[in-house]
Amino acid sequence: MASTDPLSDRVRLALAEEAERVRGAVDGDTLGHLLELMLAAVEVQFDGQMLASILVLDDDGRRLRRGAAPSLPGAYSAAIDGLEIGPGVGSCGTAAYLGHAVYVTDIATDPLWADFRDLAAEHGLRACWSTPIEGRSRPILGTFAIYYRTPRSPTADELEAIGHIVGSAAALIEEHGR
Repeated sequence: MASTDPLSDRVRLALAEEAERVRGAVDGDTLGHLLELMLAAVEVQFDGQMLASILVLDDDGRRLRRGAAPSLPGAYSAAIDGLEIGPGVGSCGTAAYLGHAVYVTDIATDPLWADFRDLAAEHGLRACWSTPIEGRSRPILGTFAIYYRTPRSPTADELEAIGHIVGSAAALIEEHGR
């Protein structure tokens, strides 16, 4: 049975609970592990329909590296690890380059995905919404992306939820380093 609470409220609560667990994390926990736990908690709130990813911008500010992607196919994550940011570099590379959200509702037809369309199709990915993760220490720390296996646009509630997720990701990245 679906919850009557708005998605953004459920995401905010899940992130607060995960933040509490992170505060109790052992010193050996890596940033990647903490981001994986956070995204796994978020994916549950989307009823298993979405696949989440965080890419972290290298210190040189030119390449995105895998931060976390608990449900994305490993081969896909490996293929985009080290992606150089720029215009027309899928959703994440473009979002990091431009410094604003990029919502691709159909990867199969969007020109931003021309060089990555076959890779996405091979893994059944059809929509990708990417939002830059902004920080205090650097303007862009990385990107948060939501993938879907069907073409679709974000709802207002999903956009609000994305805001909560990006804020939590920024705090984790800045607190726990790269």
